[in-house]
Amino acid sequence: MKHYTDGYSLVEVLVSVALIGTLASLTLPNLSRVAAQNRLDSSMYTILKTMHLARAVAVSNSTYVTTCPLISGSCTKSWNNKIFTFNDLNANLSLDENEQIIKVLDKININDELSYPRQAITYRPNGSISFMQSGSFIYCNKTYPRLTGNQITVSQVGRVRIRDSDRCTTPDL
Repeated sequence: MKHYTDGYSLVEVLVSVALIGTLASLTLPNLSRVAAQNRLDSSMYTILKTMHLARAVAVSNSTYVTTCPLISGSCTKSWNNKIFTFNDLNANLSLDENEQIIKVLDKININDELSYPRQAITYRPNGSISFMQSGSFIYCNKTYPRLTGNQITVSQVGRVRIRDSDRCTTPDL
């Protein structure tokens, strides 16, 4: 007489659980680093696309377009806050009544830090940026300071590019 079983033995289940546990213990510690790198990449490309958009709108509409964090309608250096891109018709680094918001970027993650040496970037109608506004965005993760692709350089002629930077500091342990 043949005996058929419709299931798994206890040994097979225990071996499977042990294998899954071993694989999970090897991969889970790296998962937070991968998530941080993906968040950094996504944020940097969003900023890069926003800079391209600001330049394109300035050139195509022959107007001034400013990108900056706004507090009470004026540009500040608080780059961790929401970042606004708007038509800045009088190039005064403030959002006035007759000026239109083009795009708004959400605040960055609380575990990250975004800096830029100026309070704003204003594109002129010819696609260059206003005097002394060139610099580099530096995006740092507090937990993993050595993530790559964390610098966007904005040149005086208005071009932007992503690079690696070693300007993030190692957290105190």
